[in-house]
Amino acid sequence: MTQMLNTLSQDVINAGNPRQNATVSASAGTGKTWLLVTRMIRLLLDGARPDGILAITFTRKAAAEMQTRLRERLLILASADALALEHELQRMGVPVTAEYRLAACGLYEALLRTPRPPRTTTFHAFCQDILRRFPLEAEVAPGFELLEATRALEHEALDALYSEATLAPNSPPAIAVDFLYDRIGGTATESALLNFLAHRNEWWAYTAHAHDPLVFAVNDTQRLLNVDPELDPQAHFLATHCADIAAFALLLQKHGTETNRAHAARLDDALQNDVDNAQRFALIQRAFLTQEQQPLKRKSSKAQLQALGAADEARFLHLHEQLAARLIDALDLLRAQQTLAQTRAWQCAGQQLIEHYQRIKDERRQLDFNDLEWNTYTLLNRSDHAHWVQYKLDQRIDHVLIDEFQDTNPIQWRLLLPLLDELAAGGDERARSVFLVGDAKQSIYRFRRADARVFSTAQHWLQTHVHAESFSLDVSRRSAQAIIDTVNAVFEADAIRETWLEFPHHTTHHEALWGRVEVLPLIADTNTDPPVATNALRNPLLQPRIVTEDQRYQREGVQIAQCIAQLIAARTVIGEASNARELHYADIMILVRNRTHVHAYESALRAAG
Repeated sequence: MTQMLNTLSQDVINAGNPRQNATVSASAGTGKTWLLVTRMIRLLLDGARPDGILAITFTRKAAAEMQTRLRERLLILASADALALEHELQRMGVPVTAEYRLAACGLYEALLRTPRPPRTTTFHAFCQDILRRFPLEAEVAPGFELLEATRALEHEALDALYSEATLAPNSPPAIAVDFLYDRIGGTATESALLNFLAHRNEWWAYTAHAHDPLVFAVNDTQRLLNVDPELDPQAHFLATHCADIAAFALLLQKHGTETNRAHAARLDDALQNDVDNAQRFALIQRAFLTQEQQPLKRKSSKAQLQALGAADEARFLHLHEQLAARLIDALDLLRAQQTLAQTRAWQCAGQQLIEHYQRIKDERRQLDFNDLEWNTYTLLNRSDHAHWVQYKLDQRIDHVLIDEFQDTNPIQWRLLLPLLDELAAGGDERARSVFLVGDAKQSIYRFRRADARVFSTAQHWLQTHVHAESFSLDVSRRSAQAIIDTVNAVFEADAIRETWLEFPHHTTHHEALWGRVEVLPLIADTNTDPPVATNALRNPLLQPRIVTEDQRYQREGVQIAQCIAQLIAARTVIGEASNARELHYADIMILVRNRTHVHAYESALRAAG
């Protein structure tokens, strides 16, 4: 028992202290869920109201697991003998007194009897609960339906946008859609618009203060690009530099190589006014820039010096350098204008798509997950009823615990802030606390707008306003030393160090546990034969269709199977000395990024037995 207690660091015990606001950076396998449940138990042992405890996590499965672990831990306390109970209390850092013993033994029964147990929930369920309690204040339909699958509705809104564009072809949204289709194509336009729709919370947050969101966004984009949309860069360049271009053309003719004569002819054509500015600009560009839009290499030479003379050669090289630089500036301005025009079209069409999407949901009394977050954020921060709603919520919530905080997005953090402000402003009339746990390295939901930087922002805010302490759990209870060494090598590399300035060196409790990290060689594509082109029609009854199959994944599966076979054949010993045994097939798990090529791996494994 003493040895097990020694594995608990003082940081773990302090982080579980219910009287201490805390943020915990906990790496994978370091026991963060155990610590969070411990914190809940210690709150209950200190007399916290069960329904005053709010634990928020990222998924329903995690919320259910948290509730299950809490019940299991309380059942262990209720059924433990005196020695085991003392051990469990010491593990949690709870003083082993008669009062705490009695309280620990009765927590399980008390939890079963209470009509309102501690709430373990997700962010979205938390938001849904608030909106159902305050629908009128939040300006949502009472009894709204939660829409979990939105793909069909998104395409319905897209169809509504296209129908509107067809019926009113001169309307701004129609012009914007046509512009996007011409510039980036149909598939890319749909993808861009759906992406805009998926990030509508960010759009609303960005434009919330503006009377006209679209005008504000366009003006802000124009400011960021530092571009005048009314200026014609090509016409301005021609009007400003015609004399220099003519002088340069004469110098090219004076040193009349074949290439120079060709460039001079282009410049002479460009100086005529019988073609449009775009064609004139393109002719000049060919005389000064490469296809990659870099200045042509022109330097002093004996033949050039002899043909031009020292003074004219110096002027020739100076004009080339100057005009090439001005051309590049004009091209940069053209690209900026194109970016502005495309962004403006995307924002115009995207805002109209959002309006169709929201209209369809309003007609059906539906909200999706983004609506839950945004409406709760608006209710708690911007509505006329914000302070009253905050007060009502504050009466119910004494202790806030948030798991997987690295997966929190900025809107979720902002909707939490009013509750934390109330906690910070509260007096000593009742015990209050906040506890956050997460790990920036495990932030994998960027596609759902999660931002790992929110964790450091929250840590700083809590340190400043509620004197929260920051703790770090970096001793793994799951991984062998070889795995931990690899993690350290990756995150301590110079290429990553600047990003992960706060990365602590990781260790493990299983220093003697067998482990190995092996990087298998990359499987290259060996099918280099180009497809045979033919205009003849194939008779499907007589001639089979030749399909070239990508064999890389099958070969990768064979490679994996060979590694497993070698481990089994070598009778690899796993486990630590006290419970060491040979490796079995059931000890092996294969993780893949997605299921697309799983069949190839399964086929290789079956073939290898």
